[in-house]
Amino acid sequence: MARQNNFYRVNSSENLSATTTSGATRSGGCPAQVTKVRLATTADVFVKIGPGADPTATVAGGVLLNSGDSSIFTVVENDEIAAITASGTATVNITWLEG
Repeated sequence: MARQNNFYRVNSSENLSATTTSGATRSGGCPAQVTKVRLATTADVFVKIGPGADPTATVAGGVLLNSGDSSIFTVVENDEIAAITASGTATVNITWLEG
């Protein structure tokens, strides 16, 4: 069985507050030279990643991130991230990665 180890350099990090009405609240744009983003959350959220600017997250159309999990996604320069919750609030940690 083949194993793959991924090592990334942290470019920068930011937090995004997610609520039941925050679907149009977005992160800053993906920095140049960044190809991956790691998302971690304090509660269940639905996220939408670009392409480009102005993504809007919806519960029906977003990608579910479970509380306490983290996921890595491929991004391109200037992609933004939006997040929304079905109930309550959450903090989404966004870590832009090079590598």
